[in-house]
Amino acid sequence: MSINVQPLVPDALAARSREFAELIVRRLADPELVRQSLNSCEKNAANPFLWGGVSLLAGETGSALTFRYAGRAIPDAAEYWTDLAHERLATVVRSTHDVPVDEPGMAGGTAGLALALADFASDDPRYGRALAGIDTQLAAQVTDLPPGHTTAGDGVAFDAYDVVAGLSGVLAHLTATPTAQGPDGSVVRRAAEHLTAELVALSGARTAEGRPSWYVPPRHYPLASYRESFPHGYVNLGLAHGVPGILSALALSLSHGDRTPRLAETVRRIADYVVAVSFEDPWGVNWPTGIPLDASGAEQRAGLAPARAAWCYGAPGIACALLNAAAALGDPRLRSIAVDAFEAVLRRFDDSGRISSATVCHGTAGLVLICAEFARRTGSEKARTSLPRLTEHLLSHCDPDLPLGIQDLEQPGVLLDSPGILTGADGVALALWAVSTPVEPRWTRALLIA
Repeated sequence: MSINVQPLVPDALAARSREFAELIVRRLADPELVRQSLNSCEKNAANPFLWGGVSLLAGETGSALTFRYAGRAIPDAAEYWTDLAHERLATVVRSTHDVPVDEPGMAGGTAGLALALADFASDDPRYGRALAGIDTQLAAQVTDLPPGHTTAGDGVAFDAYDVVAGLSGVLAHLTATPTAQGPDGSVVRRAAEHLTAELVALSGARTAEGRPSWYVPPRHYPLASYRESFPHGYVNLGLAHGVPGILSALALSLSHGDRTPRLAETVRRIADYVVAVSFEDPWGVNWPTGIPLDASGAEQRAGLAPARAAWCYGAPGIACALLNAAAALGDPRLRSIAVDAFEAVLRRFDDSGRISSATVCHGTAGLVLICAEFARRTGSEKARTSLPRLTEHLLSHCDPDLPLGIQDLEQPGVLLDSPGILTGADGVALALWAVSTPVEPRWTRALLIA
């Protein structure tokens, strides 16, 4: 793990951030406390609470990765946290011998476990063999997918191509894994090219009825309430589950040297589409959650409400996707649009002063991570000067009297004492370290931020 970035917040704030991150991770290292918290989440969650042993974003693999970062971020206790991380990851890997991981996704599948192993292998060569093995397994799962399977039929499943469980998240790992440069590299590269070609085909295709192939039909909605806003299907515009996730994954693939036919053209076309479906509000450019289709399949872009301002949906995540596309294409105009969009997010925060949740997915921790990315990569003065306030806001959600130090606002009135990277305490600790230590947050590849 290279250590080549500097803390982005003032020393006193960085110290407070490190202190609370350590409090969180010490709570997460207590198995009984975590068990009690999980029982509470299962009892109180409004929607099914999903926690899986091998899940990177909501399970033990994510905890192992968090402990590994603790070993880098807490030098005085590095040996303790490193040993705990190795122990936890070894337990996860052993569990796959009895219950094989049979789906490739990032959140709970092979790609997530592989990304964690790649992180461990970055400063411990002993993990190289295990990484090569899991990457080869992932490549086989990917190449077993039939060509064109996402474009067959009328529309796609909600998570078919998304970052969390679908093809975009898998491609995020395959384009960057060091296995691609080793003895098994050709197998991994072919798998990445297979996914890239699949997403390129999806982005330019239409159904027999003329709808864009990436639209989600009502029969695939994860919640019945979606039908109220999108009775005839819609195009998802969230980075987590929608078209910006495809854009970010293909842009990163292009930046890593993939030369799949029409890849650069596709990145350009999707970026132009994402810009075209934006609108202006009093603070600047913004986006809706999705674009509804009418009964004939035409997009209805007028009069849409803005999405939340988060990683999962809204301008912060979309701005990241546009920034990655700008880098891949070498396009300063697109880079400027991405920066303007994120600075508009910060102006909205200046006026509202409140983000209700703490976590990565839909809360302040995700915004902190994205703001740090813009501060480092673009030199945005607005991002640089806003980051301390966002970090303070994240710390305002932290409370040592809570079991894990923070809670996830699942929905209004429902607070959960959740571990995990995506919607829990793991992610908050990792976000605090990202701005308060010189440890590079490479794990954010799992979110397609960078």
